[in-house]
Amino acid sequence: MKLLLMSHGNMAVETLKSAEMILGPINDAKAVGLQPNQGPEDLQSSAEDFIKEAGSDRIVVIVDLLGGTPSNVVVRLLAEFPNLEVVSGLNLPMVVSYANQIMMGSDFSKDTMIQEAKAGVIDVNEKLM
Repeated sequence: MKLLLMSHGNMAVETLKSAEMILGPINDAKAVGLQPNQGPEDLQSSAEDFIKEAGSDRIVVIVDLLGGTPSNVVVRLLAEFPNLEVVSGLNLPMVVSYANQIMMGSDFSKDTMIQEAKAGVIDVNEKLM
């Protein structure tokens, strides 16, 4: 199984770095960000290189924002690479959940990853009251 994070700017790259700070190296993971001087074709090229290298491996792709350029690029890639499992809403708990599932040797569950990502959004003020 492989993981590809995609975002506007450096969010994906820095999220992967943060997850690895917590958990150590996350094998078979790559992060790419669309920079201001790039177009969708640049992001697509980076994603395609990673996807082609993965071959028939299961690939989880997490994008930052549904409807943004990174997600639009991946939606186009789905036609050619049906083994992609795409989720939007990139956040640190989501990547940590993915890595924990893989490192623990359990069967990866996209639903578990999404649930843990949602559970990471908390109104701290409300919790303290």
